[in-house]
Amino acid sequence: MLRKLFSLHTETAKRVFGLDIMRAAAILIVVDAHATIALKEYYSGAFWHHLLPDGVELFFVLSGFLIGGILIRSYEKNEKFDRSLLLNFWTRRWFRTLPNYYLVLTGLIVFALLRAWRSGLQHTLPDQGTLLKYYLFVQNFASYVPDFFPETWSLAIEEWSYITLPLVLWVIHSLFSARWPRQRIVLATILFVIVGTNIYRFLMAFQIPISEGELGYRGIVVTRLDAISYGVLAAYIKHYFPATWKNDSLRRRLLVVGLSLTLLAAFTSSIVILKFYGDAGLFPAYTFYKRTLYFPVIGISMALLMPYMDGWRTATGAWAKFGISRFITHISLISYSMYLLNLTPIMMTFVERIPTTSLSVGWFKVGLFWGLVLVLSTLLFKFFERPVTQLREQLSAKEPTQLVN
Repeated sequence: MLRKLFSLHTETAKRVFGLDIMRAAAILIVVDAHATIALKEYYSGAFWHHLLPDGVELFFVLSGFLIGGILIRSYEKNEKFDRSLLLNFWTRRWFRTLPNYYLVLTGLIVFALLRAWRSGLQHTLPDQGTLLKYYLFVQNFASYVPDFFPETWSLAIEEWSYITLPLVLWVIHSLFSARWPRQRIVLATILFVIVGTNIYRFLMAFQIPISEGELGYRGIVVTRLDAISYGVLAAYIKHYFPATWKNDSLRRRLLVVGLSLTLLAAFTSSIVILKFYGDAGLFPAYTFYKRTLYFPVIGISMALLMPYMDGWRTATGAWAKFGISRFITHISLISYSMYLLNLTPIMMTFVERIPTTSLSVGWFKVGLFWGLVLVLSTLLFKFFERPVTQLREQLSAKEPTQLVN
């Protein structure tokens, strides 16, 4: 009975296994980082943690690849970019992300109010204006995200990217469609977002003293509008240069380069090496790097992984024999629910209420945290996220599907 309750029928799902690996890896890295909170002062820091890529940045690139592919295929099939295509694109994206987000956000607010009412104490929620910003995805539009539900900084960046990227495409199509082919218009759109955002970051980096640090650019919408565009650039290459994309030798070489750059970027920005930068007098240069070049470096390094992982269509050998593929597909399917539930709703609201009095208690909390995340995310996906997402088929036109290699 329990198996039936938590089963998502992953064996019948039509998936690209390599992309599922990327999505599962991204969310597991994120949740693993948050799990260490439970250990408190007993966490000494595992060295291998500093070699892990940034899970959120991996999400950005993967999302850009998938969403960019949909946008490009829709544009090419329609042979023009108009209001109906734009609204259909937004409808389908928002049916995928907004209901789950609003359910969890509203649930957090209601729970905080109920807990305050039961205890007779004042609630600790932000003011109404700040809460409204969360519903409009402007909680971190031009400044740091508030402490309440802080992990949503990345979702706000993604949602605004879904707005700006097709709008830029529409404008460039309107201006140049009579003289440019659609392929050039798509490339111009991607480069406009990437180059424009990077120029903005460089200008801000030069204007603000280095002594003020990294400026939190990683989590601010207006400084990260290029975040998904590196994945969109990969989708552009796949669509317009299919022979190059399917070249097995090139795929393998790009995988090696991409993994090497990703690990290098992760390690050189980890806290392990920060003392070295200070001792060597390189900290100002490091700070400038983290304000500017770090973002395109990490985006491009992860985009280089896409050809190989997109070509890994099915699980074979040990991946399939020992059930690893089903686990990976399961995690991939519930990844968005895991993202929304793991930190504030589960770790900060429940698990962290248990005092960490010893290392063994800390590890108990880590195990409890992982168990709650996996169970509650599966239930949320199965009984809310997936049914609501399926409603978009009734309210929007189906988009062109990805061709199988």
